[in-house]
Amino acid sequence: MSHFLKIMTEIREREQLLATLRDLHYQHQTSPNQTNDLLVRGYSGNQERAEVVVNTGSAYDIGFQKKTDGYEVVADWWGVQNNTQIKQNAFIQQINRQYAYNVIRDQIREQDLIMEEERTLENGDVIITLSERG
Repeated sequence: MSHFLKIMTEIREREQLLATLRDLHYQHQTSPNQTNDLLVRGYSGNQERAEVVVNTGSAYDIGFQKKTDGYEVVADWWGVQNNTQIKQNAFIQQINRQYAYNVIRDQIREQDLIMEEERTLENGDVIITLSERG
């Protein structure tokens, strides 16, 4: 029997989360009220509520619940992993990495810096070389 598992993340900004999901090509729904009012589907009709819900292409969803200090990922991972190609650890790592990249990219723009070079290492880490304008 499966159940929902909640994982706290470092994700704090809604717009950055949505950009991350778009960048990674995940189909998702967002609550127009920015509240946890969308349903996340799990085993045998079990449900949780979330502000953002990723459609996995199966009867199981992945949700992002808004909490006071950030977002929590909620999913029936047994169902997700057995009915899709999405694996829990890989998904969380992929989301966190792209989210961090998006936050850094926005900070670069806000500070009016120039991105000179960007390299991705074999392990997926990204090295960015910056310079100041002027």
